[in-house]
Amino acid sequence: MDMRNEKARAHGLPAENADEAKSYRLKIFDPHHHLWDLKQYRYPWMDPGTTSIVGDPAPIRKNYLAKDYLADTREFDLIGTVHLDGGFDPWNPVGETRFVQQIHEKSGFPNAIVGQVALDNPAAVELIDAHMAASPLLRGIRHIVAWHPDRRLTYVDRSDYLRDERWLRNFGKLFDYGLSFDTQVYPHQMEDLASIARVHAGTRIIVNQAGMPDGLITGDFSAWKAGMRTLSACHNVSVKISGFGMLKPKWTVKDVRPLITELVDLFGPSRLMFASNFPVDKLFRSFRDIYHDYAECVHSLSEPEREAMFSGTAIESYRPVFPGVIRK
Repeated sequence: MDMRNEKARAHGLPAENADEAKSYRLKIFDPHHHLWDLKQYRYPWMDPGTTSIVGDPAPIRKNYLAKDYLADTREFDLIGTVHLDGGFDPWNPVGETRFVQQIHEKSGFPNAIVGQVALDNPAAVELIDAHMAASPLLRGIRHIVAWHPDRRLTYVDRSDYLRDERWLRNFGKLFDYGLSFDTQVYPHQMEDLASIARVHAGTRIIVNQAGMPDGLITGDFSAWKAGMRTLSACHNVSVKISGFGMLKPKWTVKDVRPLITELVDLFGPSRLMFASNFPVDKLFRSFRDIYHDYAECVHSLSEPEREAMFSGTAIESYRPVFPGVIRK
């Protein structure tokens, strides 16, 4: 008996042996990845010399298209995916939606799109209309508002987006469009996000990158735990578990298992979804290693609970379109 394969089977992982892998591959729906074409479009955060939370993005400063993503996920049964804005040219955010729609038509995925819209933009509503006209796959918009006093960690220059009147007015219009809202916030911003969630209880809010637990850097998770507890009381809020490498490049199961356990206790599997954040997190680990460690962290859960976190919650949240087989 091959004990490696037996362990893989027990945790719902791909087996080491190629024949075994055909029968015991983990089925996933990846609700957070990016595709980009640097020859056609500009992604300002990847410009040489630009400061970024990921450090130097040089290893991923190249095209990442459907064939590249399929190569990275080849060991898994890929049910479908959601494309999140990848730091595309902010002067042409709808161009990214058109680009991804074309990939979907040729490749069968991504199966849903979350487009970039800055909600403080006076033209935010017009941008939402343009995104929706560009693709029937649009399911939500994202505006990253993750501000941090440490300049190495901040994504934005303003700390007050979640209290800005124009931002809040535009957020309030998402319900009429039937769109969800994806965002990244740090723990100290979660109380403001929870206030918005309570006022707009009919709008689904999806917190990205596990709520940016900066305790992975400082060792203090108290603010993250308190913020997540507050958000968990808002039943329209769910969490995508991903992006640990941006805060701790060499993270291990020991580092993140307590965080995932805390999230399961607070939100339950039906409001949690594992995601890759590829190819950004490819800077730190392989797709296989990330998903193996996710599975290790939740191997004690029931099969339906694991299925929710690896695919079910994301499918329910994003209502994907499946035109055919992604990979034969």
